[in-house]
Amino acid sequence: MLAVKPAVQIDIAREICAYCNVPFDSECFTYFAADVNEDASKLNHIIGVCTCRIKGDANRIEYMREAEGINDEEAMIIMARTVMNFMYRCEVKRLSVNPVGVSEKFIKKLGFRKDETEYYIDLSDFYKSPCSYNG
Repeated sequence: MLAVKPAVQIDIAREICAYCNVPFDSECFTYFAADVNEDASKLNHIIGVCTCRIKGDANRIEYMREAEGINDEEAMIIMARTVMNFMYRCEVKRLSVNPVGVSEKFIKKLGFRKDETEYYIDLSDFYKSPCSYNG
């Protein structure tokens, strides 16, 4: 069973980032996707990690990466959308994404578009109608 959770304890966030080969930054929020047992009492394995920063107008997904040996696009989309929803609830309107280590195809699948300098999404437009968002 899939679970997507924030890593609220700094030591756990640091450990998950290291496990997925992502730089740890204590100023970032860290979310992770994991396979857990049916009652969610036991973590079977980490699927991936997503770190994000809320800082004025520089709101950004810093890293999205699967753990070594994992190939689960659906879980990564669910984790990314969970982070996007968190940012939206924090009243972030424009969100950018660091494309390092993430395919352009995957970034576009999430609804991000590229302007002159970066991939971004307008979360208020996205959450008006997420199933038919065209950027």
